[in-house]
Amino acid sequence: MTANVMIIIERMFPQSRERLFRAWVAPDELSQWRGSPGWHVDPDDVFTEERVGGRSHHVKIVDDDPDFRVTEDSIFIEYFDPDVFVAKQRITGDPEIDPNIMMELRVEFTKTGRDGTLVRIIQGPYESSIAEKHTLGWQRELQRLAEYLERKDQS
Repeated sequence: MTANVMIIIERMFPQSRERLFRAWVAPDELSQWRGSPGWHVDPDDVFTEERVGGRSHHVKIVDDDPDFRVTEDSIFIEYFDPDVFVAKQRITGDPEIDPNIMMELRVEFTKTGRDGTLVRIIQGPYESSIAEKHTLGWQRELQRLAEYLERKDQS
């Protein structure tokens, strides 16, 4: 099979672009919401260099099987806080993703209306057979982000 599918996921948030951008790049925040339900990110194994050419790293761990880990190592090729970042990624540990094929992740934060922000994720390439599964995974992660931000906003 050939990895040639880009997935696109969008979600509206009531928070500002600045607030959402921070949740994506600040290690102490990213570790609170990344990963689908049943997964978590090791907060001691997250770092981000917030600049073009900067590296980002985190490890997602299956809650019921701590030996199953998916590592994302990225280099920012675009970084415009709070508008957009683009990273080249190497994903290892996911048996469906070839770690030798670099992926690209683009996350856009667009102000809408008075206070809202549209978050748009473009990632790939994926093989067509797994693209829908990873789209669903991103939708679940964005739900976790919404819940995390709601908790933070209430505290």
